[in-house]
Amino acid sequence: MRICSKSDGIGRQTKEVACPICTVHLQVQVPSSGSETIECGVCQHPFLVSSH
Repeated sequence: MRICSKSDGIGRQTKEVACPICTVHLQVQVPSSGSETIECGVCQHPFLVSSH
């Protein structure tokens, strides 16, 4: 069983994204609207994650 996107009720959701540089999959918290810059835990590359 795998959950790709769940809402925690605070307007943020956990999303699984792949780093565009090293392609590792990361679980990140994104706001329910807009986007956020996160840093890959493996290669330290910052990239933009959008909520859509």
